[in-house]
Amino acid sequence: MTEQIHPSKTPAARNRVIWVQNKPNHYFVEMLDSLNRRGEVEYFGVFLFPTPAGSAIFQIPACSPHVFLGDPTKHGGPVGYKRLGEEAREFVRNLDFCAAIVGGYDSRFKRWVLGYCKSQGIPTALFVDSNIRAERGRSIRKKLKRFAKRIFLRHIIGHANAIIPCNRSGVAYWRYYGCPASKITRSTYYCAVDAGAALAVSRGDVFARYGLEPRCKLIFTAARLVPAKALHLMVEAFMESGLAERGWAWAVAGDGPLRQALELQAGKLNGTAIRFLGVVAPVDIPSLMAQSELFVLPSVYEPHGIVVTEAMAVGTPVIANKDCGAARDLVRPGKTGWLYSPSDGASLLLALREAVGTERKAANMAASCREEFTKWYTRYDPLVRIPEIVRDALLLRQLER
Repeated sequence: MTEQIHPSKTPAARNRVIWVQNKPNHYFVEMLDSLNRRGEVEYFGVFLFPTPAGSAIFQIPACSPHVFLGDPTKHGGPVGYKRLGEEAREFVRNLDFCAAIVGGYDSRFKRWVLGYCKSQGIPTALFVDSNIRAERGRSIRKKLKRFAKRIFLRHIIGHANAIIPCNRSGVAYWRYYGCPASKITRSTYYCAVDAGAALAVSRGDVFARYGLEPRCKLIFTAARLVPAKALHLMVEAFMESGLAERGWAWAVAGDGPLRQALELQAGKLNGTAIRFLGVVAPVDIPSLMAQSELFVLPSVYEPHGIVVTEAMAVGTPVIANKDCGAARDLVRPGKTGWLYSPSDGASLLLALREAVGTERKAANMAASCREEFTKWYTRYDPLVRIPEIVRDALLLRQLER
C-alpha cells in the first residue's frame, strides 16, 4: 500500500462510512472533505490507486482520512487496481466501519467489497453514473450484452442496500435491469462551482492566461482528447459553419492522444480560431465557462457529464448530445441549450447554427441556465443527499441495533 492516513480514534469513528473510489479526482475529494468538515459521520476514502503524478485533475484530501490500496511498483500501470489482492482485502476487513458507499462496480475489488459487506451485514450503497442510453440497439451483440447484464446485475442489486444514480437516465438504467424502486435514491456528482466568483473574474485576465483574444465570441469545451469525446465532429462543424469569419473562436481545455490529429484537422484555424489549450487548472475552468457564449460537449456518450452542470451553474448555454445524462436532466432546447443526435455531425452543425443564428439569443439564456441548475442541484446536492441517505435510508440504522 502507498500513502495512508489512519482512521481517527475519536468517538465519531464509530460512525465511520468507507467510500470506495478508483482515483482521487478533485470533484470527489472536495466533496469528501466537505462532508467530513461537518463532523456528523467520518467518511473514510478508500482509493484503489494513487493520484497520477503531475495531474491537475487529481488531488489529495485535505482533511479526510484515506488510504491508497494500489501500489504502482507492485500492480503495474494506471489500471493496477484491477489486480488488488489479499493485502487490500485484509485492510478492509480490519477497518472498523459501520457502512460503505462504493463508487461503481467496474472492478473485481469493488464487487468483492459489496459481497463482503453483504456477508457481514454491513449496509452498503452503490453510487453510480450508469445511463440507459448506452443500452439501446437491436444488434445481436447488444441483445446478448443486455441478457448477460440482467444476470450479472442481479447479484450487484442483491448485495447493495441502496442504488444511488446521479441522473434520471441512471434511474432508468437500474429499473430496466430489475432494481426495485424502493432501493433507488437520487443524488448527483458534487459541483463546487462558485458562480459569483467565476463571473467576477475579468474576461481579459482569464483570456490572456490562455492566449485568447478578449474580443472574440467564445465557444468552450472541456474534455479529454480521446475518441469517445468525438471532438472531430466539432472541428468539422465549426469549420463548416464559417464562424471564424464572424469573430467566433472555439477553445478546448484538455489533453490526450488525439491532440495532434485534431490540430491537423483544424488546419489553418489551429492556433487562431480553434485553440487546444492543453490541461487547464480546475480553478480556471468555471471562469472560462462563465466568459464563454456557449459550452459544447460533443461526446459520443456521457454517463453523466459533470462539465454540463458546471457550465449551467455559471449561466452558459450548453450544446450536447441526447445521450448525455446531465444534459437530459438540464438542457431545455431553446431555453438552456440545444441537443443533437449522437455521432451525427450534421445534427451538431444544425444545433450550432441555431445557437449562433441570433447572437444575443445565447446571452439571454444565462438566467434560465442558472435557475435550472439551481433548482436541480438543490434537489440532488450530495452534501445534502448523502447525509440523508446515511442517516435515514440505510446506513446508520445499523447503529441503532
